[in-house]
Amino acid sequence: MVNQVFFHRVAVEPGDRAQPAGDRCTRAPTENEHRASAPPRRGTLPHREVEVGNNNQAAAGQAREGDEQARAPSELMRDPSRVLALSDGVFAIIMTLLVLDIRVPQLSAGASLAGALRQLRPSLTAFVVSFILAGMYWVGHRDLFGLIRRTDRGLVWLNIVYLLPLCLLPFGAGLLGRYDREPAALRIYGLIVFAIAVMRVAIWLYATSRPHLLWRRLDHLQRRAGLALTVSPALILLLAVLIAATVPGVSLVIYGIMPVLYFASITVLRGSKRRNKEYADFS
Repeated sequence: MVNQVFFHRVAVEPGDRAQPAGDRCTRAPTENEHRASAPPRRGTLPHREVEVGNNNQAAAGQAREGDEQARAPSELMRDPSRVLALSDGVFAIIMTLLVLDIRVPQLSAGASLAGALRQLRPSLTAFVVSFILAGMYWVGHRDLFGLIRRTDRGLVWLNIVYLLPLCLLPFGAGLLGRYDREPAALRIYGLIVFAIAVMRVAIWLYATSRPHLLWRRLDHLQRRAGLALTVSPALILLLAVLIAATVPGVSLVIYGIMPVLYFASITVLRGSKRRNKEYADFS
């Protein structure tokens, strides 16, 4: 029987003594070679499939990021925070300007401070009434936008028009403080506050008739309650404007009791048996 001898090529350094073929040992495969030649373990994927899976996940993540970036400008445009920031700033300035018409009286020779303060009383009365009215309008504006989740172009422009007569309130208060018995001054002041009330009604109707702008849809009872709180002051103010020429004193009294009527209506509404409803917080 012929013995077969397997020869392996080995590198022989110069000066090494050649050994017989039978004495040479075969080289054991290294660990890396063993891993490369070994079949893949059960439960593992080939390298190419792993790369494909990672690429698909990266593409899906990029697509989601692109969608979010595309929606971001639209959501920012509909965010009501900027509308509220503008409105709050206008309210703050208006309520500050109201006091500028009140000045410390300058006493002439022989004049008394009590007499000068009596002359200042109409301006003080106009300031107090107008300041409370401005506070009422701000609270109502806050309550309304507490229901609004997003805005649209129509609502933004309605809010801007709402601020227009509001900016005239310091002028009307100054006019009423100096000419509190003049029918023209009473009519101008009444038209200013009446326009503010009408615009508040318009914003309420516009916003509540579009459920997609609200956090949640209001029921009919809530809409009627909010509408009553906005329409009633407008009707009372319109009455004061109409009677200003004939009975200016009554017209002036109506302007003075508007804050009293407001707080009375809010107290009655919140003290009702259905105070657990959301409309009990409308103001």
